[in-house]
Parts: sequence; structure tokens; C-alpha cells
Amino acid sequence: MAYPLDEDFVAGIPAGFASAGGAGGVTPTWNEAAQAVDLVFTQAQNFWRIDAAEITENFWFEIDAEVMAITYSSACFGFWLWTGSGAYEGHRLIAWQQQWHHSFWDAGGNQYELTAHAAAPWAVTSARRTLRVDVKRGVDNIWQYRVSDNDGVVWEGYKRHYASFRPCIYGYGLTLRVHRVSGGVPSALPDPPEAQYRALPAIVGRTQPVPDLAALLRYSHRAFHRLAGTRNHYYAGDHHITGTVKEKNLPEDRPVSRRVLLFDERTHAVVRETWSDAVTGVYRFERVSAVPRYLVIAYDHKHNFRAVVADNLRAEPMTEVSA
Repeated sequence: MAYPLDEDFVAGIPAGFASAGGAGGVTPTWNEAAQAVDLVFTQAQNFWRIDAAEITENFWFEIDAEVMAITYSSACFGFWLWTGSGAYEGHRLIAWQQQWHHSFWDAGGNQYELTAHAAAPWAVTSARRTLRVDVKRGVDNIWQYRVSDNDGVVWEGYKRHYASFRPCIYGYGLTLRVHRVSGGVPSALPDPPEAQYRALPAIVGRTQPVPDLAALLRYSHRAFHRLAGTRNHYYAGDHHITGTVKEKNLPEDRPVSRRVLLFDERTHAVVRETWSDAVTGVYRFERVSAVPRYLVIAYDHKHNFRAVVADNLRAEPMTEVSA
């Protein structure tokens, strides 16, 4: 089965149209009088997986849905974009606590990067809305999405991770009546603008064949800082990278405070920036994604030593969440 998809449930739920996904706590029932499907969701991460839709990287998906009953004080509903891996892996876009939220999930059901977006004051019992999501993947698995409500754009943005999706209808602690489901390819999203890069300043007058990386980073620090700020949200998660910076000395190495940069090793994007502690020499990058391999560069602003590089690093789970 594949797009285009347009089902109004006049004659029931077609065979093979959808199945229970996530935790599996969703019960679909055809409502003949309403010519719709009533989806009863338990209090768990459940979604109605639209098996009639193909897994693809560029599509739109729309539902005409009505909130019939709320059985839990923190009920929510919306979309789950499932990758086809594990029970959960993908993105969740939901109306919760009268706001739209986004988070992404790994195959085992662990949630990362829960963020709030536009208001959804209509998300109460008896609400009926036409909700739509447009999805389009770009380079390096950076995907663009746009959420619309009754033909008005709610919010749009970019997220990282995963290559393609199958749309699903998500619910938690409520009964959702679905009057219509439709979808197609491609999405209505335009092509993203070409990336614009500005060359780093050249270091001239050097005699050594290998560029002085420490000097290069020093001269271009402010440009790196801006880049880190714009890309920081792509790498959010619940893992961390930590280490120490020490100056070679006798009888033992001495902890020092130095600037440390964290890179995505594959794309060379600057993810975070910090200074090591002057007393312990410890640096720490918190709440980063577990997916990429990282590279760390520490350099000496006093020009006594060359930059130190550690590559092929994996972030570890955070055992203690900072305030």
C-alpha cells in the first residue's frame, strides 16, 4: 500500500489499514452512525499506525479528529512519525496541556528533547480539528516539518535524526473520533535554501607545513560561537561528554582552565563550547545527543602548548541532571 491515501470510513475500517503501535494500548472501533473510527487510548505511549501509508521521506498527512472523552487529566493527542524500527523510534508531535510539543524517541521507548511550541487552547473535550503535518528530509538527515491546524500553520522547524517515516495517530488517556485520514507525496514544503559558508581567515606568514589549529580556532572563535548557537538544538539529549584539561608539569600534571570545543565528528559542526574548571581541569558538555560520534578540541590561549584533540568519542547517559 502507498500514497495517495484518502479514507472516510463510510463502510468501516478497511482490512490492513492500521494497527496498534508503541505500547499497543489503542482500541479502534468503527462507529457506523458517525461513519468514523473511535480510538480509545490508554495511559501509555500508544499510536494507531497507518499501515496503508508507505514509509517515505517527503509526504503530508492529515486527520479530521474529534475529542470525545478525556479519561486522564494530562491527556494528549496528535501525530507520531514512526521510522519502522523498534516499537517507538521516531518523532512525536502532540497537543498537550494546551500547547503543541515535540520530542523524539528511540526504538526502546526513551524520550529526548521535549520542547513546547505554539498554543493549542482548543484541545479539550468536544474539540474537532483538521490537523496536518508536512515532512521533508534534507541532507545529513536534517528534516523539516510543518504542523497545521484547520488550514493554518501552527509552527514549523527543523530537527535532526532518522531518514524516513510512517505516519501514526497518537493518543494518551482519551477517546479520539477520527472522521477522515488522508495523505500524499510530496509535502507542501519548499526546498531549503542552500547553505551559505564564509571562509575562515587565512593564517599567513607561517613556515610550518601544518596549519596552527590553535591559532586558527583563536582567530575564528566568535564565528564558531555563532555557529554553535544556531545548531545547538539539533544535538539535544540526555547524555554527556566529560574530561579534564591538564598542563604538563613536574612532579605531576597541573589542572588548568582552557577553552574546549565539542564537534560532531561527521559533519564538523560545533555542538557546544565551554571552559575547563581552573581547580580540577574538568570540562563537561551536558544534555547532548547519544547518536553522533564527537571530537573535542582544547587549546591553550596562552600559546605555550599546541591544541589537544580527542576523537571518536561517544556520549554517556547522564546520571545526574543539573538544575
